[in-house]
Amino acid sequence: MPETPQPSDRRPRRRAALIAAVACVAVAGGIGAWFLVGSGGNAEGCADLLKDKRIQKALGEDHAAVTDCAALGTAIREATVGSVPGEHSLRQAQAMKDVLVAVGERLDDSGGSLDPDLSVPLAVALADYAADTDKLLGIGDADHVSRAVPSEPAWEDADGVHMSVLSLPFLRTVRELSQEPAAYVALRTSATRYAAEGLAEVKPGTTGAELSAPPARNSRTLGALDGVRADVLRDLGEKEADDWEDEILAGLTKSAAEPPSYAKDAVGHLVASWQQTLRAKGADALEDQSADMTATWGTALGLDTSVRDGLREDAADSFFNERKATLGRLD
Repeated sequence: MPETPQPSDRRPRRRAALIAAVACVAVAGGIGAWFLVGSGGNAEGCADLLKDKRIQKALGEDHAAVTDCAALGTAIREATVGSVPGEHSLRQAQAMKDVLVAVGERLDDSGGSLDPDLSVPLAVALADYAADTDKLLGIGDADHVSRAVPSEPAWEDADGVHMSVLSLPFLRTVRELSQEPAAYVALRTSATRYAAEGLAEVKPGTTGAELSAPPARNSRTLGALDGVRADVLRDLGEKEADDWEDEILAGLTKSAAEPPSYAKDAVGHLVASWQQTLRAKGADALEDQSADMTATWGTALGLDTSVRDGLREDAADSFFNERKATLGRLD
């Protein structure tokens, strides 16, 4: 099961107005109420979510033992993530769908934010669903579109177990999770590895759509996540924005190592190469991620310079367009 990073102690300005309200609730309702709404200053998330029948169903009998936002986050992670990364039972995938639907509705109704003690473990759990997240943020497929409504259950096919939710509420949920740097790092790290896995499946000598499709798909998903990053930054003051970006850069490059050879470990080569680029170039590399990964991959595959450069340029354009579109959807 993935380890949950510790949430940052910093709090964005947009939450500051809630602190006084939470204090009043604590005085009026007692210490138990304080814990349920979250000591981080968020009065809307955890108490209401714990009353939601979908959350109670997702957690099973464990929901009765939840007393604060941190415990809720841990319980959600335990209910949705299995022992093998990326592999889930139908029950786990259904639990993740129920949680996302409930959280999305609460955010839409209240216009509020999530407590970091909840958002980080929820993001870590969601990061284990990279195959589904890729379809929801990027280029979808028929199943993820038709099964996105809340009444449609999780399903299993030849590729494994899946779940889907409506794309706009999902994007808004990802945006709110990403307010916490550790949550954003978990989601972007997962998407980066999934992108590398898709590229690594392409064999030398491949041409046509089978060659161009993987970087195009990656560009949409990674572009959407960079749009989320840009939306977080534009919602923060200058100092908070700098701190947030410093934290995600540190998180995304924390495990950076010398890239193995592509022949020995293609996925590791692509991920580590991008991490080294990110460490060297800083935040600017975030906007070039899909293009840089495509170029590294093209070189490793031995593509002709003109083909490689064309794929890199297409990836850069697609990434930029999706980033811009995501910012527009979050307005």
